[in-house]
Amino acid sequence: MHIGRTATSPEVELDLERGTIDIIGRSLPANSELFYDRVYRWLEEYLKEPRAQTTVNMRLDYLDTSSSKHFYNIFDRLCAANEHGRMVEVNWHYETGDEEMAETGKDYQSLFPMQFNFIEVKDLF
Repeated sequence: MHIGRTATSPEVELDLERGTIDIIGRSLPANSELFYDRVYRWLEEYLKEPRAQTTVNMRLDYLDTSSSKHFYNIFDRLCAANEHGRMVEVNWHYETGDEEMAETGKDYQSLFPMQFNFIEVKDLF
């Protein structure tokens, strides 16, 4: 499933075959419930038979409070798969100098017992 990026919502690429979730851009959609509902529905189907390894690539330069709650819910659902023997790895990319986004990723890491990799990059997208 693919959702195109806009000025206020991230690009989302959800690949069943590869077991990858890519979220790129900034997340402050006008209606976050509607936007992330598609992701939840995909996750529900995917988690019925997840791959042995699921890789989440996060490349965000900003997320608002409502989006952070949705990411909490997404990680929570993925964590359940991780606890049932499926490997879930989160690659949290952040731009050089953006300590706030790095800390946001570390906050999620402290909440969920999954593999988090922090990757500092010059340009996110």
